[in-house]
Amino acid sequence: MTPPVIELRSVVRTYPGEPPVRALDGVDLRIDTGEMVAIIGPSGSGKSTLLNVMGTLDRPTEGSVLIDGVDTRELKERHLCGLRATRLGFVFQSFHLIESARVLDNVANGLLYQGVARAERERRARRALELVGLGERATTKPPKLSGGQRQRVAIARAIVAEPSLILADEPTGNLDSRTSDEVLALLDRLNADLGATIAIITHDHEVAERVPRRITVHDGRVSELTGVGS
Repeated sequence: MTPPVIELRSVVRTYPGEPPVRALDGVDLRIDTGEMVAIIGPSGSGKSTLLNVMGTLDRPTEGSVLIDGVDTRELKERHLCGLRATRLGFVFQSFHLIESARVLDNVANGLLYQGVARAERERRARRALELVGLGERATTKPPKLSGGQRQRVAIARAIVAEPSLILADEPTGNLDSRTSDEVLALLDRLNADLGATIAIITHDHEVAERVPRRITVHDGRVSELTGVGS
């Protein structure tokens, strides 16, 4: 049987303090290939910590995070970096683009860790830009783009390596409602047409309502599972 793209088993994340802060409290969660999931919760609910743990940016205090069946507890940091580069794609609220670099190079940089030759990086980056509707802006630099276009570039960078899972952290947070709809429609299309597995982390219930499966986080616990596959 094919393992889930990502599985969390009894994950706890505690931060030191007086008293210690238990940001995640025994989280069990799995996302299967081809799913589109919204992880929703208010500020302070633990969803940002959950994102960091799912993205292997932070290690759990207890429990396991498995990506494509690989237990990340067993990996050294350099191997975790390789796993992030090949199996995870990230989309951030603030885009995190290199302002002085062409759009093409921003996307192609997502392949640097894999040792892909420059010509192939650029070919794959152009294809990713075509998929998000920005093929004609390959030589443009980010300051010349709108917020929605910047987020499309960020999505292209996330998909260029064909990762197992795309983690989108508040991807519409800096966008107006019309542009937000366009970005969400693009994520819908990538999920439906390419089979991309996508987890959207959000505090916005309107965003979450558009997604087939919704996972609610409250006080560090998964408190509700709704929708398809829950």
